[in-house]
Amino acid sequence: MHVLTFTLAAALLALGTIGLLNTTSAAEIQAQAIPGLFFGGSALIAALYAFREKRHGMAAASFLTFLAFLTSAPAALGPLYRGVFDWFRIEHRQSMIVMILSALYLGTAFATWKRSRRAIAIARLREGLTSDERDEGAS
Repeated sequence: MHVLTFTLAAALLALGTIGLLNTTSAAEIQAQAIPGLFFGGSALIAALYAFREKRHGMAAASFLTFLAFLTSAPAALGPLYRGVFDWFRIEHRQSMIVMILSALYLGTAFATWKRSRRAIAIARLREGLTSDERDEGAS
């Protein structure tokens, strides 16, 4: 998951940097660059923190990616729904790419989490401990 998180952070930071090119106003920077720069930088910090605290760092990266998805979805799906989506408009393209990257990351993170939970459950079953026996042993 670390490699995927670093890849997502690099992709979002690259999108944000590309969005800065040829901007002339604060509104253009906000629409074109800020989502990629903010969420890419945040995911990078969370991935770096995950070296020390893996569970908390990956949870933070997943939460920030979820926020990136939520903030970019209206900007991407609104024009698409109204029928005015234009891939050649950078604000439409940037929000769509951020939304797709976020959705792919979240899907992969969920699948990884589900696989690891299943592996833990199978390992515990192989040990021969049921949940009731573990609870009694902890008391």
